[in-house]
Amino acid sequence: MMQLNRSMMERYEIPDRRPATIRAALFGANRTALMAARLLDRVNELGGDAGAVCFTPAAAGLRAQDCMFTLLVRGEAEDGAAIREERVVQSVLAAVDPEEEFDSFLAFARRPELGLYMLSETAPAVEAALLARLLFARWEAKLPAPCVLLLSGDPRPGAAEELRAAVTALARDWSGGAEFAAWLGGAVFQAALIDGLCGELRGAERERAQREMNYRDDFLAWAEPQLRCVVDGGAPEALASACDAEDFDLACARKRRIFDSLAFLCAGIGFLSGVDSFAQVLGDEALRGFIARAFYEELLPELPWPREEVAPQVISAFFRLENPMNDAPLLEAEQNLLSALPRTVLPAIRECAKREFEAPPRLSLSLAAAVMLYAGAREDERGIYRVRRGEASFALRDEPKVLQSFARLAHDMPAESLAYAVLADRDLWGEDLREIDGLELRLSLGLSSIQRIGLRETIRRMDAGPDR
Repeated sequence: MMQLNRSMMERYEIPDRRPATIRAALFGANRTALMAARLLDRVNELGGDAGAVCFTPAAAGLRAQDCMFTLLVRGEAEDGAAIREERVVQSVLAAVDPEEEFDSFLAFARRPELGLYMLSETAPAVEAALLARLLFARWEAKLPAPCVLLLSGDPRPGAAEELRAAVTALARDWSGGAEFAAWLGGAVFQAALIDGLCGELRGAERERAQREMNYRDDFLAWAEPQLRCVVDGGAPEALASACDAEDFDLACARKRRIFDSLAFLCAGIGFLSGVDSFAQVLGDEALRGFIARAFYEELLPELPWPREEVAPQVISAFFRLENPMNDAPLLEAEQNLLSALPRTVLPAIRECAKREFEAPPRLSLSLAAAVMLYAGAREDERGIYRVRRGEASFALRDEPKVLQSFARLAHDMPAESLAYAVLADRDLWGEDLREIDGLELRLSLGLSSIQRIGLRETIRRMDAGPDR
């Protein structure tokens, strides 16, 4: 089977959106980098000229297919029309392995037109070090300070300036460190909310997709049609045509409290119920009924915005997650499930407990399901935390301190001990969550019921009668 390359574009009727100029640098080849490359591809489709160089250990593989990769965009438009597109992303023009090709890596620092650096907020420390070295080389070349864009599906306040401080600290002992720090003060470090479900295709699904495309792509991935980017302080000029002009803080808050909270409700409940994707969770009558009641009766009333104002976001959240053509995997699409808890469903639990003097039952049971999921996580020989369901094993992705903390627990611990250990962990939450009225009791009862009779029967009994 032929591997994707530029020579086959005309024969395969692939539209040419290849830009002429490298203006951006992408660090890594993870899903955040995929979304950034797709965003640049949209800029070029709209008439822009925004090419990128990708700094990644996978550079040789990318170059083997002329730095292109395919996104299988699957979903439905809001009018119900099916969207099935094999989108060949062409915004990456060069790929460099910084470790193996260090001179080539530094050479890009001397390109004056390359003034936008994009990396994930969760990038490993080695990528921050590479960014520091590239910026230092740019300063040595006497070029203007660039714009650094820190991308995240859940931007953390202050993360962009923390990155600036980290880069400054890394270069402190280098020759000219003080002058570099002054130059770096003129650089723009911005946080960006990048919102779009995507992930790697694996196994039989990957093989089937490549047979249908009739070419091989070693970077093949799936993506939903939606892709939104909102930049704190306004998008850089090179990206402005493809970014949304929204209030950044409001966009982040609504994404967390609506979309991410709905994903939280689905993920733990779905996994413990034996299903694999958001579409399957919301297509299951019993699970959908429970999640809908939790969302509309316990979460939505606690949002700080009028219902009519957030109705479009609520409709969009359900629409995106239940879309059967997307079939987004639960544990791949929804990452940082528990580290994001203080920004997703916890505010609603807290507000309800203040008013009612007890935690809401369905949100508490959803938290119990997430706790049962995480408490079974164990680190494998590659350093990846995994959970088991039957004979199958699934990767669980979250902040290291969360995974390490839950790896010390077990889902067959006494429910009271498990609830205490989770809620009292100040290192995780910054507070003792047992102080929220009724939450420890609700969580303990939920954990105990899941352990004794299973999640589905617990849901059935809760929906069958008054909450107890």
